[in-house]
Amino acid sequence: MQPVIPTLALGLLAGAISHAETIFLSGINSGFFWYQQNTWTGGSDTQSGFSYGDENGLIHVHRNYQYYGGASRFFEQKDAYIQIDLASLSGVEVVSATFHFYVTVNNSPVETFLKHLDTQSDTPAGDAGQKIAGTTDVAGSGSFSPGWNSIDLTSFVLSDLDKGYSFVVLSIPQFAQEQDEDRLLSFYGASATLELEGLSVKPYLLVTTVPEPSAYASLAGGAVLFFALRRRRRT
Repeated sequence: MQPVIPTLALGLLAGAISHAETIFLSGINSGFFWYQQNTWTGGSDTQSGFSYGDENGLIHVHRNYQYYGGASRFFEQKDAYIQIDLASLSGVEVVSATFHFYVTVNNSPVETFLKHLDTQSDTPAGDAGQKIAGTTDVAGSGSFSPGWNSIDLTSFVLSDLDKGYSFVVLSIPQFAQEQDEDRLLSFYGASATLELEGLSVKPYLLVTTVPEPSAYASLAGGAVLFFALRRRRRT
């Protein structure tokens, strides 16, 4: 008579099949580049820099253009950059992957887009300060609402893993320009320390995985052997 794996063993194997993993972004995995310029009759003042989050840990996507007449104008621009580490997904098969981020402000009447970098000609190092921009639209900002937002990245994560990439690279470029309009999208980045209802507001990637087929086959084979030997000892 062939050995049969007990129902309990099947349940344990089934539990091993699916696993949910939360990948929180580290302090340098998100940030924004900012640029300001005041232009008036007789000269201009230009400032720029990169920040991994403002004093509240917020990442901003921004386009503000104010025209005061003649050469008197004000420009403020911000672009967001994100890199997500895939190192923990080695040796598993990804079933689903969703990116979660907490929006505080989204006041633009027009959209910008969360973009994914499909081909990484520059090698990401996990540092958003590299300012590596995405190329393919993933989701429009018009669908982002205050509070937690979830964006399906499954196909993009699978593509990056298949290509041997170490990081998922995302960006959100500034809004289109319109005179006398201040367009802003703000969300908490990886440097945020705030907690709401006991939960961190840092962005994260939630991934559901299963063991790779070869690993699962070994696990199942080991279980069969274990229970077969156990059965033999009892007889």
